Amino acid sequence: MNDKDKSVVLPAIAVGEDTPAYRVMQSYGLLNTLFRKDDFMDIFQSMDIDPKSNHSKTLLKRFQWGVYWTPGCGLILYKYFNTEITVPPGHVCCFIDNENNYLFGKPGVHNITDPFLKSDLESYNVASNVIKHGNRTIATVPQGKLGYGTDRGNPVLFPPGLHSWMSETLEYERTFDLDDHCIQLGPYTIVTVDEGYAAITQDNGKQVILEGGKTHLLTHQKWSFEKFITLKIQTDELERIKAASADNVIMSVNSTVVWRIKDVKIAATMAAETMGSSVDIEASADISKLRRDVLKQAIASLAGFIGSVNYSDSFHVAAAAQRRLETADVVIVADDGAPVPSHGHKAAENPMFDVDGMSEAVSHANQITSKFGIEICSINIISANPVDDILTASLATGAVASAEALQAETQARGMAKALKIDADARAIALKITSSSQAEAEVIKAKAEADSEILKAEGAKQATILRAEGSKEAAQLLESSEVAVTLETMKAAALAIKSSDKFFFGQEPSYMSNIVMKAPETSSI
Repeated sequence: MNDKDKSVVLPAIAVGEDTPAYRVMQSYGLLNTLFRKDDFMDIFQSMDIDPKSNHSKTLLKRFQWGVYWTPGCGLILYKYFNTEITVPPGHVCCFIDNENNYLFGKPGVHNITDPFLKSDLESYNVASNVIKHGNRTIATVPQGKLGYGTDRGNPVLFPPGLHSWMSETLEYERTFDLDDHCIQLGPYTIVTVDEGYAAITQDNGKQVILEGGKTHLLTHQKWSFEKFITLKIQTDELERIKAASADNVIMSVNSTVVWRIKDVKIAATMAAETMGSSVDIEASADISKLRRDVLKQAIASLAGFIGSVNYSDSFHVAAAAQRRLETADVVIVADDGAPVPSHGHKAAENPMFDVDGMSEAVSHANQITSKFGIEICSINIISANPVDDILTASLATGAVASAEALQAETQARGMAKALKIDADARAIALKITSSSQAEAEVIKAKAEADSEILKAEGAKQATILRAEGSKEAAQLLESSEVAVTLETMKAAALAIKSSDKFFFGQEPSYMSNIVMKAPETSSI
């Protein structure tokens, strides 16, 4: 097989509508696939023109017309009667025949002898153009886009793919990019709502809220998109205000407010501007009117809070911060080493930064804003200073003096607590020492008692052993008469001391009785 005979066969590409934007239109049966072609050659019909020539045949035909058949004027007549065009692959050429039929020329070399055949001698790429040729149309819709046409006033939606048809009434209008959040397709509107947002629409005057994270289809002309509303938390800076406190101190206050849309249906119905944006279909998330209403109510509640504060009864915020830092250094430690919270002197706070009071201001604001679906999370004062500079200087001087006095008081209190801690430590150490000595004495006495008991038990056992030994020895002696006599003599000898003297009134033969047996009487 030669290289010229080889052809590359590409696998068929599946055309799918598997994204949410396509699926929502499929669910309503709006995607028209009747004219979608699976192959490039399927766009041609039986009447379309096949390529039946090549460059060699074209050259030969020119030579025949110019030399053999009509010498001299042959080339002029050739151009009038013949149409030459080369159509590249993937392209088509547009023709109109003698009967006013609109035809497409297939890719290849065309040399057609027909003086009534008309053509602009241009070839068009079907992959990048919408080709309109009379009642013939070829349209390629890329993936991620949507084709839109009309047939006798009815909308026709084309999914991705290659489409071709012959119709006197079906007109291809344009291609829409599905990346847009809001797409108007004649009477239809495709709305894609991101998470954290909601879409406001009007269906014949009735408000319809579309939730975020989905693609929605508005199915008729009177169901129109109005605007997007964000559900994210908003933080806005309130304008600087001057308000009088309860003791008539004019305060200049900088603050912020944190809020969010809690009920989008109520907010859209009661506060948000919606009808004005329907003229311009472009996606809009403008909530400027709603924001103005929230900020005005937050300022009103903040002013009410400031009006309930006696500012001159407290120190300046710098002094309050100094007191918090100083009192935070004093820590009481219990016997077990755990810190004990101090219930002594508590530093005075600046009432302009009172958390409980500000919470009441937030609750007051929410009583109004909840009626149009808004929740104010917090109102925060960034700075609050008297407008009068003389009053500010006076408060600063008083704050410094108070801070110095408080510092001395804190130092004295700290020293007193340190002495108390030292005394407690000494008492605990003495207690531990005494307890240890007592335990040592008890242990010593117990050890001596145990020693005496052991000694007594030992003596007892020794006496018993000696008695048992004497008993056994006596039993052994008793069994031998000679041993008994010897022991008797030994006992008698032991009974006579070296200092003892004996006087006998008997004859010498009596000595045997004294030695061999115990005498009944003796005299000294």
